[in-house]
Amino acid sequence: MSRMKGSKTIALILCLSLMTGCWDRNEVNDLAFVLASGLDLAKNGQVEVTLQIALPTEMPSAMQGGRAGEKRTVLVVSEKGRDGTDILHKLQKRLSRRIFMGHRGVIIIGEEYARHGIDQVLDQFLRAPGSRYSSYFLTANGTTAKQALQTRYLLEAIPAIALKKMQLTGLGLSIKMDEFLDAQSSPGRSPVTGALKAYYSKNEEGVFNVDEAAVYQENRLVGFLTPNEKKILIWRRGKLKLSKITAQVEPKVKGYKGTVGIDILQSKASLLTKMNNGMPEVTMVFKAKARVMENDTKLDLSKGENFKLVESKLKNEIEAQVKSTLNHVQKRLKADIFGFGEEIHIKHASYWKQNKDQWKDIYPGVPVTIKIDVKVQRIGRTQSPAHLKK
Repeated sequence: MSRMKGSKTIALILCLSLMTGCWDRNEVNDLAFVLASGLDLAKNGQVEVTLQIALPTEMPSAMQGGRAGEKRTVLVVSEKGRDGTDILHKLQKRLSRRIFMGHRGVIIIGEEYARHGIDQVLDQFLRAPGSRYSSYFLTANGTTAKQALQTRYLLEAIPAIALKKMQLTGLGLSIKMDEFLDAQSSPGRSPVTGALKAYYSKNEEGVFNVDEAAVYQENRLVGFLTPNEKKILIWRRGKLKLSKITAQVEPKVKGYKGTVGIDILQSKASLLTKMNNGMPEVTMVFKAKARVMENDTKLDLSKGENFKLVESKLKNEIEAQVKSTLNHVQKRLKADIFGFGEEIHIKHASYWKQNKDQWKDIYPGVPVTIKIDVKVQRIGRTQSPAHLKK
């Protein structure tokens, strides 16, 4: 009898334990949804964290879009402290809702803080359970993360959504947090991020520009790439498309600039490495298929000799851009953003094992050969310039 009572008691406890629901549930009305965050270097070596939080009651409907008149759609709050955990604790004391990072789409690092080094932040990102590795990583160029998050944007009700959409277009360098962390921990590759410029135009409308890239050595920012240099980096990553390249094909004359512009349709790039007298050598191969978008010369592109001339000039122009980019990152920034070390690690493991600790000193002197293969597949509906007189 007593054994039966014991069994019933255990069964009752098990049933009750299954009816307790989610022990860690949070009601939506109790959460403060962070859509973007930023980190800056404050005085005395402290860190300043800025959060852009959505205001649900002020959100415009899907049909309205854009900024909801003068109504506020986001709350921007900042706090300073020793580290991220200390600051988030201070911020939480100022908010009636619990800070929720699960919807954070963009993380911005202020330029000064990036040049100082961001080890503290990386550790927090790795440990915090609410941090998503799919958030886009941006480095502020010429401004602070706080100023960028305070910038209003006309086309979207929430500036953070505008930044995320700009990253999704594929026209800029889009780096997510997991990609940055992977590169940062790889000895043969330097991390990069998109670079963000945020400012107000003359009519006081907010402007975002993500047409550059930020280059790091380990955890420190060492410089920025120009739009053309960023284009070469994206090409090396195999993601260049719908990008414009213009070459000077003929001398400039009255009425004609002498240029031909193309649109990249498909692209890919590869690295080839070999050992020569115990030293590594690298060959970079860039291939692309393109179409002519603009012909500001007197040339009729339906003629074979003119077509070959245009392809030759385009090849020279691209080769010059690649050499300029390589000189910047290899000789001046000394940052291995193309992953030479990673490729040598794979193909020449014994050499890498012996020299990986000296790679920073070896990398700037590695000889590089560049090969360009660009095929123009389409010349458009007109062969000669539309304004050429008969």
